[in-house]
Amino acid sequence: MTSLRRVAGLLLVTAALAACSGEPDLDLAVRTAVAGGDVTVEYTLTNRSGAPVVVYDGGWTDPQQPGWSRGPVEVSVRDDGVIEFAKRIIHPCQTPDTSDCGGARVPTVRIRGSVLEPGASRSDTFRVPLRTEPDHPASAKRTPISLAGQEVVFCVGVAEVTDDDPPAADGLYPPDSPQTVRCGEPFRVP
Repeated sequence: MTSLRRVAGLLLVTAALAACSGEPDLDLAVRTAVAGGDVTVEYTLTNRSGAPVVVYDGGWTDPQQPGWSRGPVEVSVRDDGVIEFAKRIIHPCQTPDTSDCGGARVPTVRIRGSVLEPGASRSDTFRVPLRTEPDHPASAKRTPISLAGQEVVFCVGVAEVTDDDPPAADGLYPPDSPQTVRCGEPFRVP
């Protein structure tokens, strides 16, 4: 009986720690297909947690460079060879070494985010050409790659809204903002 109580107590502690871990309860449904010369990704993100979350879904901008922006989807060649379509913080300025940011101590580039309330869902569709140029790593820029035969995955970044991390009034978040990444199932491009 004592062993059963210990196991039950351990399970309760584990559940309590998981509930307090800052990991929002989200469902991400992703449908990926090839149509014409593009990979089409349709996704729905549902917030099942009891708190709002910020979804980094609007691309990059720089308040100090009016008119500059970068689309909401970035293409990354990951170390494991998978090609990631990302709507998340994935930017060289998020590291302590700011040499890729022109040496700026505080990067001015911001990612757009929007609040997803508890119980709400957000859906979107985007396309990536079968022949595309990766945004990351920097060494892969300006080197077109073919997605044919490659494994691709869609990932989105979110952050739980808390008193310590409230939503930004202007909807713009610095590259060192908190982030939890959710990814769909990988898809092999024919």
